[in-house]
Amino acid sequence: MTRPCSVFCCRIGDVYKRQTLCTTSNPSISNETTEEMTCNAQSIDKALVARRFAHARDTYGNEARVQQQVAEKMLRLLTAHACTSATAPDGNGDRQQPRNAALSFRHIAEFGCGTGCYSRLLLRTLQPETLLLNDLCPEMEECIHDLLTGGRRLPRAPQAGNASGVLYDADVELYGAETPSENTKVPSENAKAPLYGSSPATTAVSFLPCDAETLDFPQGTDLITSCSTLQWFADTERFFARCHRFLSDGGILAFSTFGKKNMREIHTLTGHGLEYLSLDNLKVLLSPRFEILYAEEEIVSLSFGTPLEVLRHLKQTGVTGTEKRVWTRGRLQSFCDEYIRMCGNDDRSVSLTYHPIYVIARKRER
Repeated sequence: MTRPCSVFCCRIGDVYKRQTLCTTSNPSISNETTEEMTCNAQSIDKALVARRFAHARDTYGNEARVQQQVAEKMLRLLTAHACTSATAPDGNGDRQQPRNAALSFRHIAEFGCGTGCYSRLLLRTLQPETLLLNDLCPEMEECIHDLLTGGRRLPRAPQAGNASGVLYDADVELYGAETPSENTKVPSENAKAPLYGSSPATTAVSFLPCDAETLDFPQGTDLITSCSTLQWFADTERFFARCHRFLSDGGILAFSTFGKKNMREIHTLTGHGLEYLSLDNLKVLLSPRFEILYAEEEIVSLSFGTPLEVLRHLKQTGVTGTEKRVWTRGRLQSFCDEYIRMCGNDDRSVSLTYHPIYVIARKRER
């Protein structure tokens, strides 16, 4: 059933209701910020996460409507708050006005590129000289093949054999069974991208599958960016430090992630979910190394006809990598009954909450 979208003025498969919680330009850190942030690091089964997203890669594009809207908004915010109007040299070494502000980002790296939704927006709008795409799942290369055919591919990061610590638990699956693929592997070694060379006539697009938390980005990257990925990281503070190390002087870190109210219905009913950081938490982790240019968070409510449709949505977007228990018939029925009781709407539909956070930050000189 198609319902009107109340957020982005278009029609999509389900209802979006958005409430902007906070919009700040050059925000300062709140004095009340981190009393709930007891630990930045969380335990993430990266192998399970990789398998779930790899399994959902064929359905993600149609089902991940919130993530699509988040990617489009992230790019709008990026161009509004981070792109400069600096002039660029022409072929004779003289300065001339660029065709657009995107020329301030010559070298871009995107971590967690997934199926390439945000990647295509970056490539089309910012037109960098080089675009390094990264994802935890090697299988995502087939989803972005159209982007790579015009650029140079990178070799996959080495794997330390089958016993590299990249193991999959074949016994348990959440939101429906699936057969683990032996080809779904997470490179366990630190991966290094090559240094940037001379400027190509067109964008050189590369793909490097590995855990972005261990990725050595090319030194002098102008923009490190991502959408809907950071919440899966085990140690966000350490990752921010890595980004600062590899960014160019004045380089930009721009990302969207999800906050503490994200999928709160699922967490309430199952007791499982990611340990999301709040916007204030993120500001604190960023502030030693970055100047925050812009930050915003919002609440998006997605409507479904039944709780089973919610579970199907989660499975088809791959965001089920935090629980390993099997769903029995009794557990499923209990979940559906409680979901309707706690989260049912007047029209007998049920809601699922998303809590997007957007941050754009500039590297501080230390």
